[in-house]
Amino acid sequence: MVLCTQILIDLAERDIYFWGTIFGIEFLLDILHMLNALPLAGGIDTVYSFWQMLSWIGIVFLTIYDLFSFFYLNKDRMLHLLPISKYRLLWMKAIVFGTYMLLFFVVGMVRYLIILPDNAVKSLIKVGMIYLLSKMVAIFSFLSLLIMLLLVIKKINNSVFGAIIMASLFVGIVGAQAYGLFHVVSASHDITWTIGIVDGARGMNQYANILPIVFTETDDKFHYVEDSFYIISVWLNIGISIISFIASRILFKTQRFNYIEK
Repeated sequence: MVLCTQILIDLAERDIYFWGTIFGIEFLLDILHMLNALPLAGGIDTVYSFWQMLSWIGIVFLTIYDLFSFFYLNKDRMLHLLPISKYRLLWMKAIVFGTYMLLFFVVGMVRYLIILPDNAVKSLIKVGMIYLLSKMVAIFSFLSLLIMLLLVIKKINNSVFGAIIMASLFVGIVGAQAYGLFHVVSASHDITWTIGIVDGARGMNQYANILPIVFTETDDKFHYVEDSFYIISVWLNIGISIISFIASRILFKTQRFNYIEK
């Protein structure tokens, strides 16, 4: 227990400069907004929205690269020499990244709730709870799927080919999930959809794995922000999480892997 705690602390400190920069820019933009240096245009802060897109792309790619480098390429010899299951170490890395991701999301969510017009929501608490729950499930779904795919490609000796296979599977699964989500929602609602992080009172993000999607009703009626959220997105992510977690456990238990650095 003590060893695992120390490993988690060491892992959390490894990318501290990256996360420090990410959070620093986030707080700086919040300060500029409070000083009206970044005014809203039509309820949308374009600079901040662009930053959110770039920052989350960077976070996702760093997470993928770090776990891919450790488990597939067998980098970080000291970590591999520890008397702990490689699967557990992989999940410990995932926990650290997932915690940072959730904290970063919470900071952005607080800002989002503050700028929401009072007449756009029925309950800020409800919106916050919906967002927090759906994001937690989305992050776990992302990490579970990533770990499963790493185990799927582990025995592919060519790292380039392995990376292409993993990327193709990831994009294919997330794309299929996004399509399924849209198909289910559009069956009972007249909607349009966009990919990206929402800002202002346009609606709420749903998540196809880690991919944010916004559904907007096409009628002219007024809709509260929370009315644009569909719980099916959470259930789909829970399903992907369970399948990925069970599959990764089975793969690790039934296969022998080589951990010599590529």
